[in-house]
Amino acid sequence: MLDTLCARRVVPGVRPPVSNSMLIKSSIMITGSRDVDRVKAQTLFEQHLSPFLSQGRTWLVGTAHGIDHWAMEWLLENSEICWGVVPYTRFKQPRWVQPWLEQLDRIIELQLPQRKTASVIRNRYMVDLSQIVFGFWVGRGGGITKTLKYALRQRRETHAIPIFLSADKVSGLA
Repeated sequence: MLDTLCARRVVPGVRPPVSNSMLIKSSIMITGSRDVDRVKAQTLFEQHLSPFLSQGRTWLVGTAHGIDHWAMEWLLENSEICWGVVPYTRFKQPRWVQPWLEQLDRIIELQLPQRKTASVIRNRYMVDLSQIVFGFWVGRGGGITKTLKYALRQRRETHAIPIFLSADKVSGLA
């Protein structure tokens, strides 16, 4: 059964408040690159995340292409509790992700204004809810790096997993 939670904001541009009491016991956040195919992602998940399965944990994921998408699929295949956190509302998400959202245990809608910073705010919100953060990272700067640094500053158990892509993928030819 799908549960939607709206984290309404009062002040535009300010992140929804998260207190230590909102920390979800036994929760893990997954974030990562959009440039990862399904097979590579599943291999990484089996290698790094499978020891955390079947422990009653809550998994938090964004809803973008790449790692987020493959994580939703992998977690659902493994019958894990999976929450999606969206920066806007679920109905402002792309059409391709809608069937996946239907299968998640909960969707947290942050209802942020549409700005470039919305995904950064969403990622920080997920870090604040999580005990453990896994970032699957291709080595470039950007959102994943900022999220992992934020997780470290928040004293979360943080795992930066490098992703080695083929030369064609890195150059954009694949």
